[in-house]
Amino acid sequence: MHLTRVGVGLGMPAQGSVNREQEPGRASAGVALRVVIGVHDGGISGVNTYAEHVAAAAAAASVDVTLLATHAGLALTLERRLEGTGVRVVDLGLKEATAWQRRLERLSPGYAARRLRAAIRLGLPRLGHYDAAHANHPALAAALRPLADRVVVAAWFHPHAPIGRAVATWRHTGRRFPRSAAMAAKGVLHYRNDVRGYRAADCAVAPTLVLTEELRRAGIPALHSPPPCRGVGGGPRAERDGDPTARLLICSGDLAHPRKNVALAIAAVGLLAARGRPIALDLVGRNAERLDAALDRLPHGVEVRRLGSLPPSEVHALMRDADALLLPSLFEEWGYVAVEAALQGTPVVSLPVYPFPEMLAGRLGCCAGGMSARAFADAVDELLADPPDRVQLAASAEERFGLETVGRRLRSIWEGPLVRAAPLEERVTMPIGTAHPVGNERTR
Repeated sequence: MHLTRVGVGLGMPAQGSVNREQEPGRASAGVALRVVIGVHDGGISGVNTYAEHVAAAAAAASVDVTLLATHAGLALTLERRLEGTGVRVVDLGLKEATAWQRRLERLSPGYAARRLRAAIRLGLPRLGHYDAAHANHPALAAALRPLADRVVVAAWFHPHAPIGRAVATWRHTGRRFPRSAAMAAKGVLHYRNDVRGYRAADCAVAPTLVLTEELRRAGIPALHSPPPCRGVGGGPRAERDGDPTARLLICSGDLAHPRKNVALAIAAVGLLAARGRPIALDLVGRNAERLDAALDRLPHGVEVRRLGSLPPSEVHALMRDADALLLPSLFEEWGYVAVEAALQGTPVVSLPVYPFPEMLAGRLGCCAGGMSARAFADAVDELLADPPDRVQLAASAEERFGLETVGRRLRSIWEGPLVRAAPLEERVTMPIGTAHPVGNERTR
């Protein structure tokens, strides 16, 4: 692990470095490909998880990789988490965001993007040059361009259409005015940032085949690679001693967020208990108290534990002990928690919404046959009656989402031939609220 400081504060060059065995952008002996990943800003979000895991996957694929972090404290934290992987972490030198800056970042995608671009500009004089740059935010493509011969950006939101995105966001946030309206407007701003980023990049990397094809038909060069998931570890599952209780787990950063739809899963648990199944339900995440009304309606025999936020190692232990992870989200851009559960050998039950039909293919779990609590309960019931082989499930998940597999795929994108956008005659537009690309028979 190499931690390098390239700046202190905002606009001030660093006076030294930590463990500067190599300069950023300079390849190790025998390693031809140099890639820079960024930017990790320390927020609790999937895009930061993505940056960290992509860096680890790159190292697993024998890439000389540098991960950019906004400030020194975060760089040190990432250095500890990535110890032994071979990832070099660079502190770009911004001051850590204040509480009001974090709030403004959540409210304004433009402000958040400008702050990250400022961090990149601050580090440019000392970062050297790379074969490829991989951005976790599309909006960073232009800022990373001076650093690399090729710029690749992660694509996230489906559908890639301004009105479709607004409509989807309105639905996923509970259709509550004014909050949902504000979130829908924010979604459109994210879309504008995405469009600019795709134009400035050489290629977009999408987590699903559905989004990959959608972007290509919109004229955007896009390739598919599922996000990697690193080092969640494994261990023995707790012995049950013949206990027939079904242990079910729900994990979310914010259990009460409308998009997470946890109340539906709780209602489904109630239906399962009413059918005579003994149930134990664990809730991991913030704001479980806001679900008290739904939990109070459960039959008295259901054992419920509100565990709050937990470190990853404890969450993974709970996953190994669970018979199923319940994931009733109305939408996810990806859903790392599902992949982490699958890597522990735990099947996932979701609603039949993007991206889960594609993600859970191959018996990593199942999608309910409808959007109701009863349909969700039926899916859980069927899975419990015919559970998959957990060892095989974990092996299948590792084969699809593990560092080595995805690292090789990403390396081929960073150094292989550039993909071209779809020809003009094959491009289509996305109607309002459309969830999948549409077109004539030849392009479907």
